[in-house]
Parts: sequence; C-alpha cells; structure tokens
Amino acid sequence: MLRRIIDHRADYLYVLPALIVMLIVIAYPVYYTIELSLFNTPSNLQMKDKVFVGLDNYARILTSRSFREVTVNTLIWTVGSTFFSFLLGLGAALALHREFIGRGILRAVLLIPYVVSAVAASYVWKWLYHSDFGVIGALAVQFGITDRPINFIDNIHTVLPSLIVVNIWKEFSFAMIMMMAGLQTVPDQLLRAAQVDGANAWQRFWHVTVPHLKGVSMVTVLLLTVANFNSFIIPWIMTSGGPAGASDIWITQIYTIAFGRQRYGLASAYSVILFIVMMTLGYFYVRALTRGDETRPS
Repeated sequence: MLRRIIDHRADYLYVLPALIVMLIVIAYPVYYTIELSLFNTPSNLQMKDKVFVGLDNYARILTSRSFREVTVNTLIWTVGSTFFSFLLGLGAALALHREFIGRGILRAVLLIPYVVSAVAASYVWKWLYHSDFGVIGALAVQFGITDRPINFIDNIHTVLPSLIVVNIWKEFSFAMIMMMAGLQTVPDQLLRAAQVDGANAWQRFWHVTVPHLKGVSMVTVLLLTVANFNSFIIPWIMTSGGPAGASDIWITQIYTIAFGRQRYGLASAYSVILFIVMMTLGYFYVRALTRGDETRPS
C-alpha cells in the first residue's frame, strides 16, 4: 500500500482537501476519544479537572457484569439481524430475478422499508407492538392465538426478538438489492448447460449460482454486520435499552453512560472497544472489496 501511495503521490493532490477534512472531522475526534478514555471526568463536566487513570476505565468495563450482559445482547442483535436480513433478502432477490407480471411493482413495494426513515419506522412499530392499543396484539386476540394482547417490548423475554424483527424488516431490502445485483453476474449459459446436463433447480442454485454470489454475499454480510453493531435508532426509540436492560446493546450503553450518567471517560473507553471491533470488520470488508487486485496489472 505504501509503495502504491508513493508511485501515485501526484494523484493524492487532487484528494488532499478531502483528506484534510477527514483529518479534522474523523481523525481528531478519534484521537480525542482515545485520550479521554484514559481519564476520569469530573461530575461538574470541567474537562480541565479530569484525572488520569490509565487503563482503569477499560478494566472496569471488561470486568463488569453489565458489559457481559450487554455484549450477549449485542451479539444476539447483530447475528440475528444480519443472518435473517441476508436470508430474507436472498430469497426475495431469487424470487424477483424471475420474469413475471407485476415484478416492477413488487420490487418497489419491497424497497419501501429501506427508504422509510428509521425514526418513523421505530415509532410506527412501537405502536404496532403496544400491549394495549397495538394492532398485532389485537389481531392475535381476534384470531384466537392468545387470550390477551402480547406484551412484546415490555417483557424482558420478548423485547430483543421483537426489536430484531423490526430491524430485519428495515434491512432486508438492502440485502435484496445487493443480491439482485449479484444475480446479474451469473452467466445464463452456465445455468442452461447445467440444466441440459440434468441438474435440478437446487443443484443449479448450489453449484452455479452460489459460487458467483460468494463475493457480493461476503460484502453484504459485512456491511449488515457493521450497520447492526452501530445500530442505535431502533433500539433507543423503541425501548431505550429497557426493560431492565434486556434490549441494551453496546451503542445504547455508550449513549447512556455518556449523556445519562455524564461519565465521558468511561463512555470513551467503551467507544474505543467498539471502534476496535469496527476496524476489524472494516479490514475484512476492504479485503473482500480488493480481493484479486494484487494479481491485476498496475
């Protein structure tokens, strides 16, 4: 990478203004967050009175019981949302890849969740889940599924799965778009040749379509994973991490520590931990995007 930068150093003059802006709005905040994570901030919010504590904030976070509980919630939230969003998006993409009447209209309808504001969607779903006035609970009672409305987001056992459902509804359209683009790269000649050789629909999908979707699938999963690790709007608006922390994830915990308890040093340490995870995922994302570049001629 360094050799490429040196060889194309003149080209970087064109992006120098953008690099300067990135240093100001990204690099400096990252540096200041890392620095602040090494201090204990006072209750009067006077940063000049902060006390250096070294890695004490990190030790306090990593050894706390709440961190373990929130980490489990974060993993369940991220893995569940990513897996089912991708699976549903892939299924929708395969269905829409076929020619049929009304395919364009159905595509537009399935894109609605992705283009709807996350704030608006969160409030709508919050009312749909409402234990007294929610449509979902009322329909469950009407059709005899339950005797009384289900308490979705006020129950510690159902709140996280309920939020994951909302997140899947919001994200699967993105996975669908990515996989539809990937399906365009599958050669029709190979599919027809496999059909002539006697391969059934499943064999054509598994041995022809899936290998061609490997790259776009990896990129899609990584993008969904990064988005879900950083997802804040849906869990915060719908439950604010409640009840009893049952839907608290890393990003909502950081917000609560920083702006609820006003412990910016501790929240900064938490943010650095999240930043390391994001950088790790970002590394694999860049590797997935640049795979094969090393073998291409300069």
